[in-house]
Amino acid sequence: MTEVTHDLLTLEPVRRPLRASLARGSGPAVPWVAIALAASVAVTGLVTGAYWHEIPRSLGHRFSTGWPALEDGRWWSLASSFVLTRDWFMVTSMPVCLVVVLGLYERRAGHTRTLLVAVVGHAVGTVLLSLLFAPFTLTHVPMLVKAGNNLDYGGSMAIAAGFGALASRLDDGLVRRLVVAITLIALVAHHQMADWGHLVAVPLGYAVDKVHLGRHQEVAR
Repeated sequence: MTEVTHDLLTLEPVRRPLRASLARGSGPAVPWVAIALAASVAVTGLVTGAYWHEIPRSLGHRFSTGWPALEDGRWWSLASSFVLTRDWFMVTSMPVCLVVVLGLYERRAGHTRTLLVAVVGHAVGTVLLSLLFAPFTLTHVPMLVKAGNNLDYGGSMAIAAGFGALASRLDDGLVRRLVVAITLIALVAHHQMADWGHLVAVPLGYAVDKVHLGRHQEVAR
């Protein structure tokens, strides 16, 4: 049996990048950044009652972010929109995804770079998307106007950026293809503002991982 055939039968092409993603690498043993970000979402869910019922639309509108919020000068909504969740599904799935995706990355890349990935993915991704959607508000086409005025919340863009950063750090072709596939499938399945944002956040996370942070902040690959 050839080596290639043996690899295919044992699912080695899949198991290899999975083992690599679970390995600690040269990063910290405890992913404190991922844990802190996940905890902020969970605590906010307790305060808003998202674990028991869907939050009021007025609350979601007030603390969401998007072009209308940024146009009004409510830039602080970039932070509140990250921790806010709608219902029990979002408030349970978001912290888990943050811990898993950013945690795996943090164990390989370190605290500083992980925080940078999350901030750039969520904040920069949201701003870029809001600016891209802003011209829709001038079209007078109801569907486009609604898209341009859409307000969004949740930490999914930070998670998407984490996927992109992890794909860069592992440098495995299969992982990159899986990240692209998951991003596109999510877009087709849901096609909301946040999912379009994933198309921005994934490459942002990938790019942040490639940025050199300096000798004292850089974690060996």
